[in-house]
Amino acid sequence: MLKFLQAEPHRTYTAEEVARSLTPQAAKDPQKKSQAIEEMTTGLRKLVEAGHAVEIGAGSFKARLFFDKEEKNIEHAFLGGMGNTLYGFRSPIFRLNIGVLSLFFVRDNLAAVWMVTIRDTTIGRDFSLTRRLRDGVYMIGSRPPEAGEVNYLQVEGRYIDKKQVTITLSGDEVGVEDHNTLNGSRIDLLTRDGLTRYEQLAEAFLRSTDPGEHKNIVKRGRFVLEKFLHSHQNFETSFFSAVVDSLLLTGAGSARRT
Repeated sequence: MLKFLQAEPHRTYTAEEVARSLTPQAAKDPQKKSQAIEEMTTGLRKLVEAGHAVEIGAGSFKARLFFDKEEKNIEHAFLGGMGNTLYGFRSPIFRLNIGVLSLFFVRDNLAAVWMVTIRDTTIGRDFSLTRRLRDGVYMIGSRPPEAGEVNYLQVEGRYIDKKQVTITLSGDEVGVEDHNTLNGSRIDLLTRDGLTRYEQLAEAFLRSTDPGEHKNIVKRGRFVLEKFLHSHQNFETSFFSAVVDSLLLTGAGSARRT
């Protein structure tokens, strides 16, 4: 069953779809079909408990995907273009990749809002949304907002559709729907262990750096590079920077340094 999921790790499957593929003979007998679906559901839930799969919604499963096989700190999911348009997860920090843009969402639990930083890889520029996002449903796309569209976020960049994704924020629970876009969308999120490791590194950075340089992107990048050179631990600079921002945003960094 795990090999079946991993064959196409970006796709999601219901227990019935897995049963239909792995036990095609059961489809001809309603009783056997029901039993096969029940067995597949149990097996899929066991894969979730073991950390090999994830249930992204009620009855929808997919294999967990890590580009770095040795250090499973960041999990990935591709939406759109393959029939899979929905994805749900829990994380206080994640990245939404659409077109040439990377949108980093960082939750401020104290204020119950999300800060969104946008990186445009074509011009090497970072900027932030002028407002914090509260829990709710937001549409993201490239077209201008229509009158009264309070929860529409216009972002401009290459390969972004007029109606790209709908994102639902509720605490640290996140739902994303890609609107069958041609180029799709991608979600990258820190796993629980990954978040812990990145927070530990971010705390070390804040302790060893002058407060006036905490937001210095160059300093952050050099810190991650030195960590790799000295201990061969590979951290993604952009996610590291997002975690540093998270600690500064909540004041956790200052509290833990005292």
